Amino acid sequence: MLRRLIGNRFLLPTAVLVTVGLGGVLGLTATTAQAGPVPTRTATLTAAQTGQPPSTTAGASHGGSLVSPAGATRPSAGSRASACEKALAKVSYTAPPNSGSPKSSSQHTCADGRITSYGNSAITYATPPKSYIQAGEELFEQVCSSCHEAKAQGGPLAPSLRGVGSGTVDFWVTTGRMPAATPLSVQAQTKPPKLSNQEAAEIAAWVTSLSPAPPFIPQVNVKAANLATGANLFALNCAACHTITGAGDELAYGTNAPSLHFATATQIAEAIRSGPGNMPRFTGNLSDSQVADIVAYVSEKIQHPTNSGGWALGGIGPVTEGFVALLFGVGVLMLVCFWIGDRA
Repeated sequence: MLRRLIGNRFLLPTAVLVTVGLGGVLGLTATTAQAGPVPTRTATLTAAQTGQPPSTTAGASHGGSLVSPAGATRPSAGSRASACEKALAKVSYTAPPNSGSPKSSSQHTCADGRITSYGNSAITYATPPKSYIQAGEELFEQVCSSCHEAKAQGGPLAPSLRGVGSGTVDFWVTTGRMPAATPLSVQAQTKPPKLSNQEAAEIAAWVTSLSPAPPFIPQVNVKAANLATGANLFALNCAACHTITGAGDELAYGTNAPSLHFATATQIAEAIRSGPGNMPRFTGNLSDSQVADIVAYVSEKIQHPTNSGGWALGGIGPVTEGFVALLFGVGVLMLVCFWIGDRA
């Protein structure tokens, strides 16, 4: 019987079909994990890290995230408002409404005559503390200055970083895009980050000290976000490039929209507000609450789908579904045709 089984003409095509099918499905499923998880930010940048008692505009509420260090004396409401009004008056840049900037925010925290954080109940944008600046300058000289020049003014290999905001610098470093392996490539590719989140914040602190500008590093409050609104906004603004499943896709001229499956909440908000690479900068058309809705949808529904309909096949959508349908559907039909021909 074993000899008859080995000599069966259907055994070889069946084995090939099963092997190719399983290998292909597993390969497509693994594509979403090629980049590996991005380390989660472990430290929250708050005004308390500056070592100075923060001055907050009267009536502002930060949900307890922005607090004075132990033993600090809080100034009166009048002086808090006055300090931030003076700091805002020094801001030279202009920004449209809903742009994630201090001038379009309702809450501000100030210290040493500068704005240390701003935002609202949906997103709080915080800049790294002044104590990070010296370490950031040393790190920048070691890993960034060869392309961006000594004072971040830019050069033939890389653009100027002045006025881009700490959130922009933090995004490029924590996602591994910087330092770039090939500075003159069409698009900087994501890779395991070379620097820690702490080191990224230190570099961002020094770059921002040269020319303060938004966006600061965002802290997103996803607890109050609306997932249904986030799904609609994602479909309208993001799915065209990142696909509706967030798996990413190829674009024109050798560029691509990366997968969102391992992006942190902070990185998603930073990308929306800074517009890295070919991505448009969503300033003026998305409010902070809408950005928080998108971040919540990506973090919960795209990165952790329920898959109530069955096996997700990598979350790529019709690509893997079509592959499975063609491979097994056509493969089974071929085997049936072989069987009919053999019987004839």
